[in-house]
Amino acid sequence: MRSDLNTFPIDRSSSLAKIAETLGLKPKILKDFHNSNALPHEWIKDDDQFPTWLNHIYIPDSVINLTQIRKERESLDFISLKQSDIDVSSYTIMTRNDLQVSGNSMIDSETVIIWEYIKQKKDGFFYGDLRQISHQVKYIKSIYRQFAEYMQKFNRPIDHLNFELNTAGSIKSIANQDEIWSEWMILKQSMQNEVGNTLEEKNIIEGGDKDFRDTLPLIKNNILYNLFFNDVYQDYHKTGTFVGEEKKQYNSQAFSNEKVNITVKRKAEKEGNLAKIKFLCEGNSEQNRHLREIYNSKLKEFLKEDFDYSLLWTIEYHFDIEKGKMLFCHSKVKEQASRNYIYSTEHKITLT
Repeated sequence: MRSDLNTFPIDRSSSLAKIAETLGLKPKILKDFHNSNALPHEWIKDDDQFPTWLNHIYIPDSVINLTQIRKERESLDFISLKQSDIDVSSYTIMTRNDLQVSGNSMIDSETVIIWEYIKQKKDGFFYGDLRQISHQVKYIKSIYRQFAEYMQKFNRPIDHLNFELNTAGSIKSIANQDEIWSEWMILKQSMQNEVGNTLEEKNIIEGGDKDFRDTLPLIKNNILYNLFFNDVYQDYHKTGTFVGEEKKQYNSQAFSNEKVNITVKRKAEKEGNLAKIKFLCEGNSEQNRHLREIYNSKLKEFLKEDFDYSLLWTIEYHFDIEKGKMLFCHSKVKEQASRNYIYSTEHKITLT
């Protein structure tokens, strides 16, 4: 018997499932820990039965600590959301965009994307494999349809992504960067006859070279990837009320390529095995004075009104706590440069 490990006593009435429930552990985790530290004749069998001569099982912490952690997890005041392996799962993503100028809808579109996602743990780190199965433009104003379908081609190099994840859930690095660059070069070659010599088209190609040579910044600046891979995996000790987080930045839709300063509040709620994580993000004119000059030089004369910036962004996630798996996400952003210039974006991500 190893004296440096904690143990739990067993007898003929004990079962692996009951002990695991008492300690707040999954039976497989308990079994694997015991078998990796016990002698071969002490191993728990494939049918989860204990050897008749076994009188203790090795456990990863003291009984007091494990039961205390279990009580915390069962409490409504505590949520422990941890990453875990995820078998191939299909997500349907609906995106709506709308630009209102003086009460008129200038850009009104809806797209539906289907992603297949797998997450596995290797050598202590989590890796994700994401494949885009389809990308359909459900609706867009007819004057923009041809352009939208043309731009869809530029998603092809990232139809497949393989990446390492941070502990909290966001993308840390792209593992298949060479594959992405190769796909871009093939796409670029195939489009030679389609691309003209206009400055706009040249800029698009140059932008593709930059984006697909190092794809991580492109991914991190994309709202959809930020939603799907948000830093939500953590312990939530204060639930049922909004708490402030660090100030962050949002990639503006109303002001192309500009960063917007926002304040972020977060609330976690628990309903049985369901965790609801909500974010409330806000920005105002005082936080984003750098946008005033852009507005005054490009939009004020046309709109005939003063700069009056605001941003409201709400996000709600539903997670299966035991599986560490996202079930649903709903995001809505309303960003206005003035009362008559408003950009709205909505995403719904649903496990199907």
